[in-house]
Amino acid sequence: MPGNPTQVSPDLKACIDLIVRPGRYPLAPDIAEARLERVAGAASGRIGKDTITSPDALRQALRTAQQSGPYPLLVSVNQEGGRLNALDWPQVAQLPANLALGAGRSPEDAELAGSVVAGQLRATGLTWNLAPVCDLATWPSVPAVGTRSFGSDPEAVAAMAAAYVRGLQGGKVAATAKHFPGLGGITVDPHHDAPDTERLPHGALLPFRAAVEAGVACVMAGSHTVRALDDRPALASPRVLGLLRDELGFTGVIVSENLSIPAVHQPFGGLSEAAVAAVAAGVDLVMLDSEISRGHQDFAQRAAGVRRRALVTQALWDAVREHRVSQDRIEEAAARVRALHHAYGLGADAVLPSWKEANAAAEHAARRIARRSVAVVRGRQALPLPSTEPVLAIRVPDTGERRADSARRAPDHLPGSLTRHRAVTSLSPGSAIPPGTGTVVVYGYDTGSAAVVETARWVGGGRVVVQVALGDPDDLVGSPADVLVAAFSPHRSSAESVADLLLGGRAPGPAEVPVGGATWR
Repeated sequence: MPGNPTQVSPDLKACIDLIVRPGRYPLAPDIAEARLERVAGAASGRIGKDTITSPDALRQALRTAQQSGPYPLLVSVNQEGGRLNALDWPQVAQLPANLALGAGRSPEDAELAGSVVAGQLRATGLTWNLAPVCDLATWPSVPAVGTRSFGSDPEAVAAMAAAYVRGLQGGKVAATAKHFPGLGGITVDPHHDAPDTERLPHGALLPFRAAVEAGVACVMAGSHTVRALDDRPALASPRVLGLLRDELGFTGVIVSENLSIPAVHQPFGGLSEAAVAAVAAGVDLVMLDSEISRGHQDFAQRAAGVRRRALVTQALWDAVREHRVSQDRIEEAAARVRALHHAYGLGADAVLPSWKEANAAAEHAARRIARRSVAVVRGRQALPLPSTEPVLAIRVPDTGERRADSARRAPDHLPGSLTRHRAVTSLSPGSAIPPGTGTVVVYGYDTGSAAVVETARWVGGGRVVVQVALGDPDDLVGSPADVLVAAFSPHRSSAESVADLLLGGRAPGPAEVPVGGATWR
């Protein structure tokens, strides 16, 4: 029956405070943060990239934050490579996506990727990465997964995931395998809808098992429902989380999906209700929002976030008082989170590695991975392109459908990369076809069918037409181009690798799109 527990741990509120993120301590020396503490009762516990605008500024802010707080500083970030990177300032070397690593089929490259990302993060004061994605890819791709996955073959993905975890944690940055028990099989984007599927695809648990065996520090539970396992979303299902603990043997921190997303918390009736359900089911840490904020928030929005957090912590306290969540469950969760802070957090005396050296290592690794991963899926015999013909480049705009995607703001590197080899003229889609055009490169990042439609305009007349997908390779389906190239990433290293294949004389490698069922007709 509801009522007060007979004994309440004097530090129960501190335990609840520890398992709700973002925290309530300031992470940046911001006048607004001090005002938040006065007006809303706590700081936001977040870094806003509208005020922190470079790796050096982030490093300085977090060095200051290291000096305060009850535990070693542990700040989370989404730095997956490819399409989702909170640290996406122009001077940050970006790695190709996980699907590029899968195309290259080298676990050694996956471990290298994890290692150099760890170097970049630790050099800025960040020691907890919400990566790698362990979901299996499908064909056609799901917007929430796409190039974030290593591929569709469970054993290959397992090898990549384990290698990435070893690289990241070998660099003293906690890894997070997500989104348990796997998003393969869903048909809607969980950032917009509450997905459910009847059953998991064959082998969906293998990448998570491999990550656990590699010692992964955290696992993120997804917001989707797998009917064969339970009729509740995974992050609130004791049965699903029990599978992770009992069958896979995971003993680390279970993290919730971002509960601030309406599609995640609405099935529970609200944010506080979702947090209580997750902790009661076995989640150790509830994530209410990103700790490194990619968008601008004004003071009113930041204050609202602080107040929402206070409502969540109060709801958890009330749930214990009313016997809906046991005090032991809260203390168990807090003990795991506390251990994570001590294992990976930065104490007041921690020395950070050189940003310049870490970023240079990441740039070198990105080029190596891109060279091995760009896949020519049609027209290998046509490469390199004729050296005497002028080149036209046509970029097709993004459709803008995906939420978990920072790469759509990446600079357009392909024209400049092509120009290293030959003069290039850039045109807009729908432009008149100039007489004497010999070679045409149509490309884009998230184009849907628009790039295929544009490509069809140029086919014929003796021209060599190339279509390049800088994002999901699905954008190539149905293309009549002579040459199809899947680059998996819009970042500089991938653009340079594409240019070297098309115009630089480098022979195509053995990389293949690592997704079963892929077809281009």
